[in-house]
Amino acid sequence: MYKLKRSNQKTPIIFVRSLNVNRGGVTKAVLKKANMLSQKYKSVIVVTTLFQQKHKEIIENLRTSGELSPEVQVYNFYDDIRQKKPKFLLKKPFNNAEEKGFIKFKVNNHPHDSYRYYKDGYYRMYKRFINGKLQFIDYMDNSGKRVRREEYDEAGYLVRERLMDMKNNKPSYERYFDYKGNCILGVHINSKKGSEGVVVDFTEEKSYEELYEIQIKWLNEKLERFSSPVIFTEFRGNLDKITEGLSHKNIKKVSVIHSSHLENPYNDIYKIRAGFRDVLKDNNYDQYIFLTEAQKQDVEKVFGKKEKYSVISHSYNTNEQKKDYDDVKRNSKLAIMIARYEEDKRIDEAITAFRLVVNSVPDSKLFIYGKGPLEGELNTLIKELKLEKNVFLKGYTNNTTKAYRSAACTLITSRREGFGLIMIESMSQGTPVIAYNFKYGPAEVIFDGENGFLIENGNQESLANKIIKIMTNDDVFIKLSNKAIKAKETFNDEKQLEAWINVIEN
Repeated sequence: MYKLKRSNQKTPIIFVRSLNVNRGGVTKAVLKKANMLSQKYKSVIVVTTLFQQKHKEIIENLRTSGELSPEVQVYNFYDDIRQKKPKFLLKKPFNNAEEKGFIKFKVNNHPHDSYRYYKDGYYRMYKRFINGKLQFIDYMDNSGKRVRREEYDEAGYLVRERLMDMKNNKPSYERYFDYKGNCILGVHINSKKGSEGVVVDFTEEKSYEELYEIQIKWLNEKLERFSSPVIFTEFRGNLDKITEGLSHKNIKKVSVIHSSHLENPYNDIYKIRAGFRDVLKDNNYDQYIFLTEAQKQDVEKVFGKKEKYSVISHSYNTNEQKKDYDDVKRNSKLAIMIARYEEDKRIDEAITAFRLVVNSVPDSKLFIYGKGPLEGELNTLIKELKLEKNVFLKGYTNNTTKAYRSAACTLITSRREGFGLIMIESMSQGTPVIAYNFKYGPAEVIFDGENGFLIENGNQESLANKIIKIMTNDDVFIKLSNKAIKAKETFNDEKQLEAWINVIEN
C-alpha cells in the first residue's frame, strides 16, 4: 500500500457537475476517488455546480449507503448560497394537499400523488407530492397555461421559482431563495436553447453576464481557506471556464478526460470536439489525465508530446460491494448490458444482434439495466423483432455485482467511451465481455479470445456469433472467465490511489 501520512498541506478538490444516487461512470469514478483520497488527506472536497432541488437528501443518501465517505465534504453552488439551514424549520404553508377556496381533483393513473385545483371555474393550480412531500406547485393563467412553477426542497422550503415563456412552456427566468424566503439570485434563461444568460446577485446587488462568472467568484472564496488546493476538473463545459478563472496562488489544476474528445464518427483523431480542442491546446491545466494510453497517444499526434500528459485508468475494488453474491447462480443463457438508454450506447444494435442469437438459442435472454430517453424506442424495437420473451429492459440497478455474476457475458456496443468502467467491473466477477472495438478502452482491456471477445465496430453478426459461442460452449466460457477475473489484479484500487497521490504531491 502506498504510504503517506494524512496531509495538512495539499487539499484534493474534485470538480464535477453533480452527484446523484442513480449514477453514471463519471460519478462512480468521482465517488471512488474522493473516498480513497479521504483516507490519506485531512480534507477532501467535492464541488458541484448543478442545481438539484433536493441536494441535501441526495448527499445524505449517498452517505447512508456507504457510497460517499463521511470524511468527504461536498460544496454545491446553489445549496451554499442559501446560507446555513436554520435550527428550527419554518412553518410550511404549502406542504399539504388542501387549498382553501379551491375545488381539488386527484390526478388518476399517476405514479405520484398529484392534484389539480379550480377556482371560479378556472384551472388555477397543480401540485405534486412524492412520499407525502411537496415537490412543486404550478400556477396557471385564465387559459390554463402554466405561468410559473415553485419547487421545494426536502424540508419543504421554497428553493426555486421558474417563470415560463408562454409560447413554448419553457423557463425564461429563475429565482432562487434562501431559507427565509428571500430571493437571492435571479437567472435569465434563453427559453429556446435552455441556456443561462444574465445573472443577478441580489445579496450584493451585482449582475454578471454569464452564470460561470459568479461561480468563479464563489469558488475562489471557498479556496481561500486552503493553503495548497489541487483541483481535478472531471467534466467539460463551464467547469473548464470556472477552473480557468481560479486565482489561488498555490493552486494546481488537473484536467481529467473521462470521455472521447473526438467528433462523430469518433475515429478521426484530427476531428476534435470544440470544447476539448480549447482545453487541450490552451495549456490552462498543469496536468492532463487520460483513462487510456490510446487516447493519450491520439492527443499527442495532434498537439505534440507533453510531460503534463499521463494515464490513470479506472480500477475495481473487490471490497466495494457490501453484499456477498457468491451464491448467485450463473445462467449460461443470459447476456446483460449495463448502459444508459441513449444513442451513444447503441443498445439497438445489441438488440438487433440478439435476434440472431435467439434464432440459434431460443431460450437465451438479454437483460438491459439502465434508464434514459430511448426507453420507448427500445421497447418498440423489441416488439418489432418479436423478442418480448427474450430481451428485457430492467431499469436502473445498484446491484451490478449480482447482475454480472448471474450472466454468461456482458455486452458493450458503445459508439465511444473514455474507458468503459463496466468492462473491469464485469471481468472482475469472472464474466467475460464482448465489446465493439471503439475508441477508447476495449482494446486495452480485452484480449480477443483470451479474456473476452473484441468485435469489429458495428459488426452485429459477429457480435451474435460470439454470444452464441459463449452460451453454447462451457469450455469457452470457463477459459474466458478464468482469464477475465484477473482484471482485478491489473486494474486495482491500490495502484490507482498511488497514481492519484503522485499527481497531488508532485
